[in-house]
Amino acid sequence: MKDRREAVALRKELGRLEHRGRGHRYPLELRERVVAYLDARRAEGVTVQAVGDELGMDWRTLGRWLPAEPVAGFERVVVREDDHRAAVRVVVHGPAGLRIEGLDLEGLVELLRRLA
Repeated sequence: MKDRREAVALRKELGRLEHRGRGHRYPLELRERVVAYLDARRAEGVTVQAVGDELGMDWRTLGRWLPAEPVAGFERVVVREDDHRAAVRVVVHGPAGLRIEGLDLEGLVELLRRLA
C-alpha cells in the first residue's frame, strides 16, 4: 500500500512540472525520490517499463537515471612496456612435420631471408 501511495504522489508531482522531456531537467530531489521508488520496485521484480507506466514517465528516461552497472567478467588490465623481445621465442612449423623452436625475432628474420 505504501508503494501505491508513493507512486500516486510521484505521478502527481511529475504531472505538475510544466516542461518535461528532452532538454528540461527534472528537479534533483524529485529525481532522487523517483530513483528510490524505482529501486524498491525493481527489488520486487517489477520492470523499469512497468514503473514508467505507473509514474507516467518514459521508461527510457528512468533507465538513464539508473547508475551504470559494471559488466561482469571483465577485469582491468594494465599493459606495461618491457624489453621482453629476448624472452619471446618463435616456433616455426613447416611441411612434413618440420618444427623449428627457440628462435627469437632476429633469428626468424634470418631464417626467412636464407630460405627466400
